[in-house]
Amino acid sequence: MNNVNAVLFDLDGTLIDSEYFYFSNWAPILENDYGLKIDFDEWISNFAGHTLSRNVQMLNNDYKLNVDEEDMWFATRSRYAKANMKNIRLMPHAKDILDAVKDSGKELGLVTSSFQSTVETVLGEHKLLKYFKFFVTRELVENPKPNPEPYLLAVNKLMIPKEEIVVVEDTSTGCTAAKEAGLYCIAVTKQEVEKKRLTHADQVLNDLAEVKKSLLSMN
Repeated sequence: MNNVNAVLFDLDGTLIDSEYFYFSNWAPILENDYGLKIDFDEWISNFAGHTLSRNVQMLNNDYKLNVDEEDMWFATRSRYAKANMKNIRLMPHAKDILDAVKDSGKELGLVTSSFQSTVETVLGEHKLLKYFKFFVTRELVENPKPNPEPYLLAVNKLMIPKEEIVVVEDTSTGCTAAKEAGLYCIAVTKQEVEKKRLTHADQVLNDLAEVKKSLLSMN
């Protein structure tokens, strides 16, 4: 792919190492309130990369639970607040890739299913907010990933042709949203279970160092 002028990054699992944080807050709720015990591998396989609404629907349909979405929203937000999102670490090479892409003259945007408050807390803690021209967060769209709406909104904000935009995602859910929006998508994950779901990605790479090399080769 040539003539790339913008890169759109996902947040959770792509730039920040947040999946264990979410697992460690969901797991006690599921066990204490619903009698469901899950481990981290099960979280990665069935929950990671999805919205709260989708996970609640899956719990009710696949696990045969009776989970109220509003109750789960308040329960998880209460635990997140106590757990302190400022402790979430960056993924390896996250700052390096943002520096390199910005220095190359490409515009950066963030497209996430997390809320603006999460973005400001975590990226603010790591002083990365300044890298992005804009943020497309959960409250700005009616239909989150895997619906293409978040990426279509990002394309409108960039006002450049889709052919000049690359997306970096870590899950099949995010990649589906990007591809259905008509965008080139690089997937980055070391999770073998996720790699098997990413056959629709244009590239599947192991870490952000590999993604940086690929992006900088796109002139």
